[in-house]
Amino acid sequence: MLIAMTLSAESTPFTRGLFRYAPFGHSLYADVHPTFPRIDFPFATNNPAYNWGNNPGTYRIQTMGNFAFNIPLWAGNLVDSTYGFAVTLHAGANLWMDFFEFRTSPIVDTDYRIGWHTFTFIHRVNKGFAKNYSIQWSPFKHESTHIGDELQIRQVESGRALKRVNVSYNYTEFVFTLNEAEDRYSENHCLRLGLMLLWAGGWYNVDKEDGDASIVDPRGTKKVPYWQRNPWELFLQYQYQSPTSRHGFQGIASAEIRNRECYGYDLNALKTDNPIPRKAEKRVFTYNIFVGARYNTPNYDGYFSRVALGIRAYHGNCPYGQFRSIDNYSQIGACMIIE
Repeated sequence: MLIAMTLSAESTPFTRGLFRYAPFGHSLYADVHPTFPRIDFPFATNNPAYNWGNNPGTYRIQTMGNFAFNIPLWAGNLVDSTYGFAVTLHAGANLWMDFFEFRTSPIVDTDYRIGWHTFTFIHRVNKGFAKNYSIQWSPFKHESTHIGDELQIRQVESGRALKRVNVSYNYTEFVFTLNEAEDRYSENHCLRLGLMLLWAGGWYNVDKEDGDASIVDPRGTKKVPYWQRNPWELFLQYQYQSPTSRHGFQGIASAEIRNRECYGYDLNALKTDNPIPRKAEKRVFTYNIFVGARYNTPNYDGYFSRVALGIRAYHGNCPYGQFRSIDNYSQIGACMIIE
């Protein structure tokens, strides 16, 4: 197999490693912001902040897509096959579309993520349970989020105190992984610990033209020093993959626990409220789980060589754009992943 040839190769010459796919350093399936395409059709918590058509019910079916990828710059082995190194660029976008609001199917939210070089170093130890460990560093990543035009028009017409919150920030990310699944066909247990750390500023701000910034928790403004703004996000992930059947199928179970900021403002507050409701920022835990089956293209390991179908469930604060101020958000539904 190609993967076996890769793992047993000698040190990679520089020119042969250019624009080469690396079998390590990829997102796990429960990552809330993965580096591969993912489509969800979940039943999700309904909320007036994004319920464009004022539809009744506690939950409504939604359509959510993550269109992301890593651009390979260099990958190869060092010191024969004992070590490996990869450099990639990341770009992606989340798209939340209220497809089952049949009058207009508005776009609710779009999140863009781009990053400079991501460096991944792997050491293959093959001692007992520990097959390998890897260290990944993304020095600079940027996220910018935007709500849909129809939703913003609704915010204005309904007299909301906040028409839009500018969720836009720069961060660096560190990831440690035990047992990268370089061999996608074999049974594997993978553990991962990651840290996001803001470069400066906060997670969001409210511009003058976008609403009444006085109702926003001070930690979301420029009035509070950087070190008092909870500028970090921590996550722990686990993924199990079963042995691959002779037809190319295997079971996948993946889970993530993440500690992050629940933003401090009330999107449903109206200009006419007296007093206008306030909401403090707080730290919350989020839980993300995927269970399903994956098909591996025989004798090929590279981008878009694997397709997975399953069920994905999430609970915590809403993970999309300015709606991260909404806590007790849940979703569960069908999920397709192309890796």
